[in-house]
Amino acid sequence: MKYAFRSLALLFICVVSASAKEIKIHGYVTNLISPTQFEIEDYRITRDLSLILELEKEEGEEAVQFRPEDIRVGTELEIKGEYDEKSGELHAKSIKVFLDEYKKVKRTALIERQPMLKQASGGWEGTFFADGQTIQVGPLTKIFFKPNKSESKVIKQHEKQQKHAAGQQQPAPAADAEPADNLKLLESLDQIGPNTFMTYEGLRQLDGSIAATRLEFVRNDMEKGESRLWKELEPKVKESGFAESKPGELKIRNVGKFKLLPSQEVQNYVQQLGDSLVPAFQKDMPANDPNKIHFRFYVVDEKQPNAFALANGVVVVHSSMFGVVENEAQLAAIVGHEITHTIEKHTWRQLQYHKKKLMALRIGGAVAAGMGAYGVRDITTLVEAAVRNGYSRSLENQADREGLQNMFAAGYDPREAPNVWKAMTRKHGDHPTNLFWSSHDSNTVRRSYLMAELRNNYSGADFSTLKKEGDEFAKVVAAANDASKNKKKVKVKY
Repeated sequence: MKYAFRSLALLFICVVSASAKEIKIHGYVTNLISPTQFEIEDYRITRDLSLILELEKEEGEEAVQFRPEDIRVGTELEIKGEYDEKSGELHAKSIKVFLDEYKKVKRTALIERQPMLKQASGGWEGTFFADGQTIQVGPLTKIFFKPNKSESKVIKQHEKQQKHAAGQQQPAPAADAEPADNLKLLESLDQIGPNTFMTYEGLRQLDGSIAATRLEFVRNDMEKGESRLWKELEPKVKESGFAESKPGELKIRNVGKFKLLPSQEVQNYVQQLGDSLVPAFQKDMPANDPNKIHFRFYVVDEKQPNAFALANGVVVVHSSMFGVVENEAQLAAIVGHEITHTIEKHTWRQLQYHKKKLMALRIGGAVAAGMGAYGVRDITTLVEAAVRNGYSRSLENQADREGLQNMFAAGYDPREAPNVWKAMTRKHGDHPTNLFWSSHDSNTVRRSYLMAELRNNYSGADFSTLKKEGDEFAKVVAAANDASKNKKKVKVKY
């Protein structure tokens, strides 16, 4: 299974000499000097021309044409070789190439503004930025507009009324019939705008952009199931007693209970920081729009550094993150990443992904358990987690890409985002990710991914006016530490 390789962190195997050792690293190319010399994070890699590259390939997939000179910034590699700690050079003995970015890219993302396109002979053309990527459109790009579920129902009802008025008989639909998708070629840019989902397909170019072969737009829609999910995740908040340093409580159904950090200064700071990172199109939505996300940011007293976001705009930051990040821009990277999870509907999309396949796995596991085959049930659970986490990795990458976009738009230096994972490694190590129980890659892989994205998509950006430090950051870090150390001991039932 290919994802098992992706979750490997830096492994030290055996000492070769006083200054050199055999190691294995996994990451994305962050700088290309030549086909035989390139960098991954802080490692300078050299390879002999005679070294044959191993290409990752799954059974049933068509072969991808790949040459050693096709290595570029963003290529995912696993390298074994001799590493000289003094010079930082890694002489490769074997190189495995992961080919996802060399196949046709197919992704879905919510666009924040109308794409810059103009009509050309027989189609559209232009270049625009979305999903943290540069998308190139040419006359041969097929561009479609698809009504969402609500719009499709209106269309279907209108057609039904027209046929009834004409005296035509309506054939009874089959019980399992899927509604027609009404997919049509895009006629006008007025059909699309902010808060529209775009599914794009294309090929990655040498400069990191995507040459699109197909685009499909559908306006964002609040489905009934998603609305119910928002309500189920609505938190119950017991406010902190700030004057007495008494922690409040954050209770979220099916998620857990958390002690709120009893510092009004820290809570207000993170709320203001989060508000500044919310994309403009969301801020501009009317308050009564069902797609409007009312973001709320909470800092909870937790020793394990982490952060998470829920579908309804609740973002939770663990207080221990203040002991990891080194400046305000790094904290903005974390919060901006979590905001993307909500904006892009990652919770809802993951619930819908492979819905039928996952249901079949659950049914199979239940039947097996009923027959006493508990081992089969356990294996089914692991396979289900693997199916989800394979998809989760693509969502994490999207949150990283668009997190950079959120930072940049809010005036923060996105180059600080990779430094979060360097700081995390210094404080807590670079632990390998277990495929079945986590969707996060190792710090090494995530940092190199962000570095490659910055080089591919922000190489022409002016970083001179962007900020790293905020006026209040050092003061807030001290306040967070004090609130965590000096809080009164209050029992919270879990």
